[in-house]
Amino acid sequence: MDRTIDVLIVEPGKNPCPSTIADNLETLQQIVGGPIEAGSYLPQRVMLICNGEGKNMGLPPNRPNPADSTDTICGTFLLCSFEGEHFASLTPAQQTQFQAYFALPSEPVQGGKEASRHRTSQIDSSKDRPL
Repeated sequence: MDRTIDVLIVEPGKNPCPSTIADNLETLQQIVGGPIEAGSYLPQRVMLICNGEGKNMGLPPNRPNPADSTDTICGTFLLCSFEGEHFASLTPAQQTQFQAYFALPSEPVQGGKEASRHRTSQIDSSKDRPL
């Protein structure tokens, strides 16, 4: 039986949704709708996992990319923590912070620098400490 982890799933046009998922490649690919790309490291040891081909596949725009103010994440993505080379559950505090950070914007996502710059300032990196 697969180990499970607590994550936030962020679909286009919806607020982040806490979920418990199986910690395996097939589940991650099913959630993002294709090949995964993991590597957008956020404060507090949080990792953003998205579809690596989302733009090429024509998936709908979702949110500005917090790691690149000129980019938009397309399609569903998820947030989890990590320990070494393994994915891990988000803590309740991480879930609360990133639910607020990725809450639906008041206007449609355009992926421009203004939206991204404003949202990036809301992440509290002072809490970035090892688990």
